[in-house]
Amino acid sequence: MKQIYFAGGCFWGTEHYMGSIDGVVRTEVGYANGNVADPTYQQVYTDRTGHAECVEVTYDNDRISLPTLCRLFFRSINPLSLNRQGNDCGTRYRTGIYWTDETDRTEIEQVYDEVESAYGEPLAVEKGPLKVFYPAEEYHQDYLLKNPEGYCHLPLSTMRLAKDYSKIIRDLRAVSNEEKKSVLPRFFKTGKGEYGEGDKFLGVVVPETRKVARAHKEASYELIEALLESEWHECRLCALLILIEKYEKTPEEAVQFYLDHLKGINNWDLVDLSAPYILGDHLVRHPDHKVLYNLAGSSVMWEQRIAVVSTLMLIRHGQYTDTIALAEQLLTTRHDLMQKATGWMLREVGKRDKDLLVAFLERHKTKMPRTMLRYAIEKFSIEERKRYMEK
Repeated sequence: MKQIYFAGGCFWGTEHYMGSIDGVVRTEVGYANGNVADPTYQQVYTDRTGHAECVEVTYDNDRISLPTLCRLFFRSINPLSLNRQGNDCGTRYRTGIYWTDETDRTEIEQVYDEVESAYGEPLAVEKGPLKVFYPAEEYHQDYLLKNPEGYCHLPLSTMRLAKDYSKIIRDLRAVSNEEKKSVLPRFFKTGKGEYGEGDKFLGVVVPETRKVARAHKEASYELIEALLESEWHECRLCALLILIEKYEKTPEEAVQFYLDHLKGINNWDLVDLSAPYILGDHLVRHPDHKVLYNLAGSSVMWEQRIAVVSTLMLIRHGQYTDTIALAEQLLTTRHDLMQKATGWMLREVGKRDKDLLVAFLERHKTKMPRTMLRYAIEKFSIEERKRYMEK
């Protein structure tokens, strides 16, 4: 168990919000980083003690990471507002993140910098070591549990976000498998220096993740965004599967959302199970395909893979030009996963137009990486495969 301290305005609402997040095991409200020892609420209310209303959050770091907690906290505040949250004004209502373990500083500052970069201006959120914390009076503890109709500065939509986010994670945990939990990290190469370094798994197979996604298909875009920021691989996959459902109803918005949140699409299955059905399907009906070439030119391998695999839907609609052009653009790719993806798409073209694939191979067979070539000719006869593999 670990502790972190959040000041998010009135501590009644912040405690209720943070306490509803899966992985948080205990909360306590109090007064932090002021200059008066063991203050009363009446003293803090004067704004003369230097204290901020604050929540001590004890969490199980095997269930939720500190970065995820911090990102969810930021969703509950206006980080640009100085000494005000909602209708509450004063220095006691300032926002902040305070730590007692110096090793937490780096992760907190990384999330802080992400949020600041997204806003494009300095945040009004304090960050630093916890100096002092005094628990508040008993009637303040779990105030909104004791008084469900009591005052809360947070909108209902924000409270619902934390609850719905946690419900999805609990639903995924309920269908997790301990054997898969140990196997999947090796399968998706999560070791140091591997392509999936640091990814974490609950141990849920794709069919079960699909069921959870269907059960939550009405999730808001904000909830999908929060899931895409999760450290849990299955949460990100679930988010993308929900987004596919969204695409059916609001295609333009879903496609733009997808392109704005590529950072969370960071393993091959996340790409392959989403790109054709969102971006690819969209491009079937839109003539401007520049986005594919922009993605293929990215330095991020997953974005390159999104470009190539998105063409699967184009191929299914008899449109092969982009697949061929992207394969030529990525002909010298050195990453095994990109060679496999490109070869796979070329093979799909060949299933429908073998002459087109053969023409491509005759032009490029001596330059193609062996893995790409092998995947491209997988459906050829033994004799044909042998001839192409001989340099």
